[in-house]
Amino acid sequence: MLKRKLTIYIFLIAAAAVMVSTVVGIAIFRDRELNAARQSLRQILSLMDAEEAGTNVEDLLVQFDDAVPELRLTFITPEGEVLGDTDAETEEDHSDRPEVEQALAEGWGSDVRRSSTTGITTVYVAYRFEDGLVGRASQPTSSINAVVLPGIAAFVSAGILAMVLALILARKLAVDTAKPVEEAEVAVRQVDETLQSARSEFTANVTHELKTPLTSIKGFTDMMASGLVKDPEDQKRFLAMISVEVDRLTKLVDDILQVTELETVAGAMPGESCNLMEVVQETEKFLEPVAKKAKVTLSVEGEAVCGAISADRFKEVALNLMENAVKYNKPGGQVTATLSKEGSEAVFSVKDTGIGIPPESQNRVFERFYRVDKGRSRAAGGTGLGLAIVKHIVALYTGRINLVSTVGEGTTITVRLPLAKT
Repeated sequence: MLKRKLTIYIFLIAAAAVMVSTVVGIAIFRDRELNAARQSLRQILSLMDAEEAGTNVEDLLVQFDDAVPELRLTFITPEGEVLGDTDAETEEDHSDRPEVEQALAEGWGSDVRRSSTTGITTVYVAYRFEDGLVGRASQPTSSINAVVLPGIAAFVSAGILAMVLALILARKLAVDTAKPVEEAEVAVRQVDETLQSARSEFTANVTHELKTPLTSIKGFTDMMASGLVKDPEDQKRFLAMISVEVDRLTKLVDDILQVTELETVAGAMPGESCNLMEVVQETEKFLEPVAKKAKVTLSVEGEAVCGAISADRFKEVALNLMENAVKYNKPGGQVTATLSKEGSEAVFSVKDTGIGIPPESQNRVFERFYRVDKGRSRAAGGTGLGLAIVKHIVALYTGRINLVSTVGEGTTITVRLPLAKT
């Protein structure tokens, strides 16, 4: 449908251009022939005036009629009286003829009109002779049209050929133009299908993730409401478990809202910057109790670096990466957060000696709700959104993220961000 419309539009434009150029060409060609006829008539009249001092009207009429019988010659006095005419006898006053008036005033005159004497459309050229008489030579436009007609046929033929070529080219151009548009439409449909699929998957994941803590909370509350849990210590234990599930639920909702907000942000605010080392050191202090409980050594190395990112955003990056490195480590393991500069980039890496990530999962760990070990992740209080948040924040600030991991040896995640402009 698009190809057909484009073909019609392009062809109509080309056809209009061809028709206009053909009409203009024919008009120019005919005008050139008219000018050639006028010039020829002028030359004839000039030669007549040069032959002798006086104007012998009768001899000139006879000579003219013998030489060019298809043309007409008329001699007119300054008062408008016709002294002789090769085609007709007339006593009409010719003083009001435009070409005669112009010749009497300027020496030469010309006009194209329908003759009141012969009734034929004619080209007139008038010349004032030395003795004051006006000689007027004329030629029917039909003879000029006869010369122009083959040219018109050639113009029309060329125009038709041009329109055929225009149709072929219009079709080709329409195909070439429509192809990327159609491909774009297919791509848009595929993207839309992908988005629909992602939306459905996201909805299913959210529903599942929300359902798990809600089911636990409902189970605990139902047991307490039924009176099955009577011992005060058991009641405290149940309330503590409910509190843990509520915290997990709150964290999940917060992470979902944050991912959604990051996906809708058009770009980072200009001029944002922070001291990355200060943020990493604050994060280290915050995670110290968690690291001690997990028997993991947490350390920070490197130099002070100012990155083009807000402190709050970078804190999310540092907290998620360092917390994951602690949670998925082994007793006696180590987590090292390092900051450095490389060219125009700030480089932040988190290296751990933990359980590592299998090769088949390394390309998916930044997806929403993806977990390598689902049981361990939930037990550690993870929502499955931490690395997705990191990926979105890094992309928002035009940064890059890289993951290197070996199962049983550990993982290193490196984030590169632009340095703040000084």
